[in-house]
Amino acid sequence: MERGLASFDIYIIVSELQELIGCYMEKIYQLTRDEILIRVQQKTANQKESLFIRNGELFCRTQKSFDAPEKPSLFAMTLRKYLLNGRISAITQHEFDRIIKIKIGRKEGNYTLVCELFSKGNIILLNPEGRIIRPLIKQEWASRLIKSGEIYMPPPAQTNPFHMTEHDFQEGLSKSSKDLVRTLASSVNLSGMYAEELCVRAGVDKNTKTSDVDTASSKKIYDELQKFLAVFQEKKIHPVLVKKDGAIVDILPFPFLSYTGVDYEDTSSFAKGLEMFIEMRSVKKPQEIKHQKNIEKLQRQLTQQQELIEGFKKSIDQKKLEADLLYINYQACEKILQEITLLLRQKEKNDAILKVCQYPLVKQFDPTANELVVLLSDGKGSPIDVSLDFRKSVSENAEQKYGEGKKIQEKLKGAQEAIVSTKHELQTVKETDIVEKKKEMKHEKQWWFERFRWFISTEGNLVVAGRDASSNDVVVKKYLSDGDRYAHADIHGAPSCIIKGKGLNDEKIQITEKTLQEACQFASSYSRAWNQYGEASAYWVLPEQVSKTPESGEYVPKGAFIIRGKRNYYRSTLQVAVGLVPIGTGEKLMGGPVVAIAARAVKGYAILVPGVTKKSVVAQKIAKAFQVSTETVEKVLPPGECTIAKTIGFEIV
Repeated sequence: MERGLASFDIYIIVSELQELIGCYMEKIYQLTRDEILIRVQQKTANQKESLFIRNGELFCRTQKSFDAPEKPSLFAMTLRKYLLNGRISAITQHEFDRIIKIKIGRKEGNYTLVCELFSKGNIILLNPEGRIIRPLIKQEWASRLIKSGEIYMPPPAQTNPFHMTEHDFQEGLSKSSKDLVRTLASSVNLSGMYAEELCVRAGVDKNTKTSDVDTASSKKIYDELQKFLAVFQEKKIHPVLVKKDGAIVDILPFPFLSYTGVDYEDTSSFAKGLEMFIEMRSVKKPQEIKHQKNIEKLQRQLTQQQELIEGFKKSIDQKKLEADLLYINYQACEKILQEITLLLRQKEKNDAILKVCQYPLVKQFDPTANELVVLLSDGKGSPIDVSLDFRKSVSENAEQKYGEGKKIQEKLKGAQEAIVSTKHELQTVKETDIVEKKKEMKHEKQWWFERFRWFISTEGNLVVAGRDASSNDVVVKKYLSDGDRYAHADIHGAPSCIIKGKGLNDEKIQITEKTLQEACQFASSYSRAWNQYGEASAYWVLPEQVSKTPESGEYVPKGAFIIRGKRNYYRSTLQVAVGLVPIGTGEKLMGGPVVAIAARAVKGYAILVPGVTKKSVVAQKIAKAFQVSTETVEKVLPPGECTIAKTIGFEIV
């Protein structure tokens, strides 16, 4: 089951678990980092049953057997200490939220086990006073703190549809700017799956903008919601397992009209039926989650841009129509404007204002608010409201309308260009493999300089720079030696860069002017200058000129150094090349001056310049071309948005 448990699911589970009230806690195990198994002794017969809890994801009844760990965890030992042999006195859902509370009675009082099944989840043990004994995970938000010794504070209360009046429902819809299904999922707290089912039962398109839902449709949705809720309140639940292509993929409280192309299989209990999904755990890797979020973000952006374009088109048509109507009704409008011009010269204006307001074309006139609205028609349709500047003539007002339409036309052009860019970006992200194949071998040698920025000069010198203040300190203090050189861009917010008088294998290599020039370009391109200029200056100095010791009364912040004596400057164009170069027995992705990359790249290279394309998009394109991970590419890219100016030896698709 790919979806998480919804509040309605928790409602059913809690309802079914009422038969466990009076049972005793017999065994408690922590099977994995986020899985708890609680074995309970039934009141009648000697039947044993367990509650399986997967933090944030799953809560079910099961009779499955599990391999218990040899040594109990600290959390399991804490639960055993306070809960074993305790009697279950209550099982409740907290305010129609995805929270289950199990109250366990002991001689000293009632302890509570709180299972939070939203977001990252949590399992929290409370003492009789409601203070946290131990949580599975320590968590902190602006509004609450989940930590041992703190009073347990539940999250802010969610909307309870069971307590929602028709007025509350209508008000919730009226305040939303989202589409119908998202409004029902969030504002009414139905969750996406149940919101879609309600839309189908009400016969209203789920993608309808909430602002476009008329009163009749809104009432129909509310009436269907009441019928829907009655099924739960009256316990007319008939749980079914959902099967697709012969495989169980979901469980529902009853067959849904919104589910198509599936088969249903009856199950006696919703809470027991969920045990089918204990083994079907879907663990998304961080890169998969990030990839999916990028797609969803771009899809939302695309929808908003499409809506914006439609709005612009309507506005353009509206402005043209208003201007055309002004010319069609030229004489009548001119007469009104002349009357207003005369009355503005009078001291006593009230009678004249009333006279203007009585004209059939005038809908609203208030000179103090600079407001004049007339009703104009071309004789073929209903009249429309047209706002006028009563200090201008009819022709001037019409030209103003045409001008406003032209301005909107320019905005439309920009929006259309933006939507093309978004579609291209979305297609690029979709085509990127979620789990990228990394060409680097798992056990390939990692060089000491790879944790910094680095490149190998045309003549073979190793050049290394810091990534931040901490690594700037490390690079200089640990790796700057006699015979090396130090380089830095002439701007605040640049890496400390050292030019080694050696190559990769510690062989001595003379530092030439060419290498120093390449290092200065490297230092400039990976500085804050990338986001601000097309060129920048950098300088190089000898090791003995670099010091961490300030003059009296001065202070040297972390990552910064004092430079004393003459500085040798180079001015460079800001550009970076990226390509695979042979390092040792393998290949590494290297970023640096174009000449250095061109001299060593084995499969071509890309040249980057400051631009407007997001770094993540550029990284995905280059990663696909070189068959490496986006993380590897991002490490060698300059700090900011960029553009792929040129590719040598391959093509970016």
